[in-house]
Amino acid sequence: MRYRLKLSGIILAMMSMTAAADITFNGFASIRATAADSDGGEPPFSTFKGDGDISFKDESLFALQARADLTEGLSATVQLMAEGINDFEVEARWAYVSYELSDRHRLSLGRFANPIFFQSEYEKVGYAHNFSRLPTAVYIGFEFSTIEGIALDSTFDFDDYVLDTKVLYGNWDGGAFFAVTGQEESFALNDIMSIRATLTYDWWKIFAGAFVAEMDGGSIDQAVLNTFAAPGIAAAQALGATDADVATFQEAVTWTGEDGLYWYSGFNIDYNNWIFDFEYASYQVEDSTDALNNVWYAALGYRFGSTVLTVHTEELTQDIDYDSLSPVQHPVLVATGRAIHDALGAREFDGYGISLRYDFHSNAALKMDYFSGEDTRPTVKDYTIWSVGIDLVF
Repeated sequence: MRYRLKLSGIILAMMSMTAAADITFNGFASIRATAADSDGGEPPFSTFKGDGDISFKDESLFALQARADLTEGLSATVQLMAEGINDFEVEARWAYVSYELSDRHRLSLGRFANPIFFQSEYEKVGYAHNFSRLPTAVYIGFEFSTIEGIALDSTFDFDDYVLDTKVLYGNWDGGAFFAVTGQEESFALNDIMSIRATLTYDWWKIFAGAFVAEMDGGSIDQAVLNTFAAPGIAAAQALGATDADVATFQEAVTWTGEDGLYWYSGFNIDYNNWIFDFEYASYQVEDSTDALNNVWYAALGYRFGSTVLTVHTEELTQDIDYDSLSPVQHPVLVATGRAIHDALGAREFDGYGISLRYDFHSNAALKMDYFSGEDTRPTVKDYTIWSVGIDLVF
């Protein structure tokens, strides 16, 4: 679900907030020239629309955030974002109220970031990291990176250690590009329960997080049944499959009612100008045709004054497991289910990249990068991405 707002309405809303309370404005932006090319002819990721030509839209964005201090620990925050990949349509990405329960605990209610991975809460803020884009194998751009719900943020101090935690509950419904059908499909995540923790000590930090949600497969289920399963169901019925056989099969291949499970862990080291990052994540819609996704990246960087040079490698693999088909007995339906598993788990990719960051201003960084990799999809195969741009905060 996205919230598109007219610019005039946004301005009026902000003026109203300013009149009612002390308000602070800040923002961030990325202005980037990018070219993505592949041997198969299609862009390697859905965040690129070009065919190898230079684009000034695909990875450019602008965002403005307003925070109103309503006194006595109560505040309201709105973050408005316009991304080039969406023709710079303005979206209310965050909209929530917060209450400071104490110096250590803050309760928030509304629409805010869903911390799927470690840097999910600020992955759009290019200035906050040293890459031109965070490693795509992990930060692949899920539509449910923002949700509606309630969250508790806490901070605990133990001598020189700091533990930051977040616990949240929420829901999400909307649409996302589904590579198998080649179009946007609708689905929902209900009763999302999430927890994350980061332990920091001087020059290192370790982190982990997880969330579980009940899936509503929406049009993804219909696409699987109507596009992939229908011929197999018809063939099985012609060979004597009963209605009960078909119902068991449909339950085994669809997502509705199943649990979506995500977890991640990793660490960051920043010591004597050396920077090392590692993050691993695993996620799957359990007991369905969704393959188990295992993703990771490792990055090594060195800081030369105002310049940071980073090299990294990343990978996404999918483990296909046919266990969800164990209740299915008819051989034609079993074969159809296995074919659906294979189709939905067919994508894997890896790659290597080099990035250069130069902080030419206290609020802006020039970045250049080159990335190449290999994708198992025949429409992509070997691919390359290069970009030059500026990330800034204000």
